[in-house]
Amino acid sequence: MQTMKAFVSRKLQGIDSLALESVASPGPLGPGQIRIAMRAASVNYRDLMTLSGALGPAGPNGLVPCSDGAGEVVEVAGDAMHIRVGDRVALTFNPEWIGGPYRPAFGGRGRGSSQFAGTMQQEMVVHHSEAVPIPEHLGFTEAAAFPCAGVTAWHSLCGAAPLMPGMSVLLQGGGGVSLFALQFARLFGARVIMISSSPERCAQLKSLGADETIDYTANPQWNEAVRALTGGTGVDLTIDIGGADTVERSLTATRNGGRLALVGLLSGWPNAAPSLFASGVDITPIKVGSRDDFELMNRAVDFHRLHPHIAAEYAFDQLPEALRHLESGKHLGKVVLNFD
Repeated sequence: MQTMKAFVSRKLQGIDSLALESVASPGPLGPGQIRIAMRAASVNYRDLMTLSGALGPAGPNGLVPCSDGAGEVVEVAGDAMHIRVGDRVALTFNPEWIGGPYRPAFGGRGRGSSQFAGTMQQEMVVHHSEAVPIPEHLGFTEAAAFPCAGVTAWHSLCGAAPLMPGMSVLLQGGGGVSLFALQFARLFGARVIMISSSPERCAQLKSLGADETIDYTANPQWNEAVRALTGGTGVDLTIDIGGADTVERSLTATRNGGRLALVGLLSGWPNAAPSLFASGVDITPIKVGSRDDFELMNRAVDFHRLHPHIAAEYAFDQLPEALRHLESGKHLGKVVLNFD
């Protein structure tokens, strides 16, 4: 029996429940399947929630964590279309969501859950529809940064309605989704306002392209500062990362008739407060995005030769350290893992 290395959590008791194990390599290919030698992965806050058990149980065979990964195709079933041995691919977050609106029938927990094995394993066998070609200018570690955070940012900006030049966007913090949204919003010609936790981080965000920044530690009523920057109107679009602790201010920072993309749950699920209904803001819950969203994003990434902002790179066996770096909140951009 062929074996490989994989990280597994069997009890979902946080980062310390992870173990690097020798497990059986995936067996023979089924119809439409491909075998991928994994080369890189990246971590998201969602992975911390998954390992804590907040997003469901581990399943009978434990949980292989992390939704994001990229690698090289090493074997292809005879009926797998448009993909060849040697292709460089990244994996979709939602394996069953090809296009169109999200439906509850799809695997809502995404890759790296009890429904779909994650990317922290040396080899994966998936259906060819789950693999998206990597833009030529990206390396594996860069490509592994996009599947969750990049697609979420893209879908938040333009999935529900077009983002037009001159529109204003409010972003929160310096994590992967917000920095991807900053890069994409600049491509669309939008004005970007960002909030962060210190003058130093605000300065960094301005150096990366933010038009205005607000230090929310010094100015906890940052929603009022956003209103002031927009002549009292509010921004056209807010991408809310914080969840329960930020959604109220996000709503009041957004103009009547504007849109709030509800992405993150850093402080838990938001309550159904009266302001959710009285604000006049369209609220769009974001479940990352579809394969179609991924491919549209990749067209823009390829055309503009865009590179992700990488905060730190770790080796395959340093997954716990990478997750603790993410948990610290000190990163600016994506934390990635290089398997080679």
